[in-house]
Amino acid sequence: MATTEDLRTGLAVLDLTALVLDRATAVLSALGTALILGIMLLIGVDVTSRFFLGKPIAGVPEMVAMSILAIVFLQLSNTLARGKLTRSDALLQMLTKRSQRAGDALDALLHGAGAVLIWVLLSAFYPLFMRSYGRGQMIGTVGQFLAPIWPVHGIVVIGSALLFAVFVTRTLALTIHATRGRP
Repeated sequence: MATTEDLRTGLAVLDLTALVLDRATAVLSALGTALILGIMLLIGVDVTSRFFLGKPIAGVPEMVAMSILAIVFLQLSNTLARGKLTRSDALLQMLTKRSQRAGDALDALLHGAGAVLIWVLLSAFYPLFMRSYGRGQMIGTVGQFLAPIWPVHGIVVIGSALLFAVFVTRTLALTIHATRGRP
């Protein structure tokens, strides 16, 4: 899969948009990495506390569960922007060897399908975010540990929006390459 650098089109607006998206997704990915390190530290402290003090830290399972969802959506758009998203592309590679333009056209179609699917996800999840924020929904057990769920829902919405934008910019760039050829 091509990276953002490989998909330059020569159209300043599209190339600048792709560059800005690349930087924004890199920031979110770094936040996801920091969250992974924080969760690892939390689990380590919880295990140590259980072993030496006989007292677990309240809410660790809930925090880990929420963090996993947040980490995925913080890092997914950057994975796509860097061309590292796992996919089966044997047919695409075979087609590209025969005709670069046909390969780019099929890749544009696949990225367009990805954009549609992420739009459906975003459209379905945004009302959940608004409801969890508006109602102040919590996760956990009353009297032990409670945390608001809306920040994680917000991360899913932001991550999905960036993923959608990356899919759209890649679709446009690949469509341009399919029609004009690569520079």
